[in-house]
Amino acid sequence: MPTTSASIKAIQLTRAVFESVHGNLGLLKFNVEELIPTNGSNGQESQKWDITCSFFETLGSTAPSRYKVSVNLIDNTITIKKLGGESETPPKTFKVTPTDTDETK
Repeated sequence: MPTTSASIKAIQLTRAVFESVHGNLGLLKFNVEELIPTNGSNGQESQKWDITCSFFETLGSTAPSRYKVSVNLIDNTITIKKLGGESETPPKTFKVTPTDTDETK
């Protein structure tokens, strides 16, 4: 059974956090704009990623909201900062606890 790459895991973890906050309808047209590894060397895949993503938060949204997300796969923490807009909000950090997945069954 092939293992999932760290970059895909980082995207999946990011999407899971946004779904828990906004609900799955709030993630219409989820789009990864940029995916940058922030560690890893000598052929080792990075376990930390910076992701810029956007999505429509509600059915009535006229434009997508953009976010900068820092993902740490080592301890499953995600720091989210909303980009743009007039009201800058401080970054929020989430710790994701593992659940039963196909890989752990």
